[in-house]
Amino acid sequence: MSSSNLIRWSGLAALGGSVLLVVLEVLEFVLFGGQPQSVTAATSASIIVDVSFVVASMLIILGLVGLYARQAEQAGTLGLIAFLVTFIGTVMLSGSAWSEAFITPAVAEAAPELLDADPSGVLAAGVILTFGLFALGWLLFGLASLRARVLPRGAAVLLMVGAVLFFVLLLLEFPAWTVVLGAALAWMGYALWSGTGEPAASSHPVM
Repeated sequence: MSSSNLIRWSGLAALGGSVLLVVLEVLEFVLFGGQPQSVTAATSASIIVDVSFVVASMLIILGLVGLYARQAEQAGTLGLIAFLVTFIGTVMLSGSAWSEAFITPAVAEAAPELLDADPSGVLAAGVILTFGLFALGWLLFGLASLRARVLPRGAAVLLMVGAVLFFVLLLLEFPAWTVVLGAALAWMGYALWSGTGEPAASSHPVM
């Protein structure tokens, strides 16, 4: 399979992963919103949703590689930095999803009070670092994509808005940030898969 076909298929991965992410986030909010995690974590519905989150995050990571490869030359140094930060942050968040799916149910049975306690110490630092890298990465990736002018510029702007909303609305436990971010990634993924988008303004990388 040629590299161009691999990039196209990664667009489909980004599209599918983003749509799945949005559906799961809204479903989780509707089914479990406002309930203590110690109550919901060990339920079959919660485990299915959490495992599906892992699948969605893996698809998005695969899609991210293709999104960057499609515009790497035009995105230049900023694009490379944005890709690395986004990749690391998304992989770390994917690890959090894996933990929710396979570790949290056991903790809910052995020590449910731990799940309802606010994170502190090393755990709090890890949460802040993970969420911070995730949001910063997608913000930079949207900016790099906007400057590269290869993928739809509207999607790049929407991606930056979604990254900012991540910090604002995550504290409110409302999935609107996922809807915006997921819509942007789905838009980019579709453009990659279908071969649409915008021609690069220049063949020289943007520094």
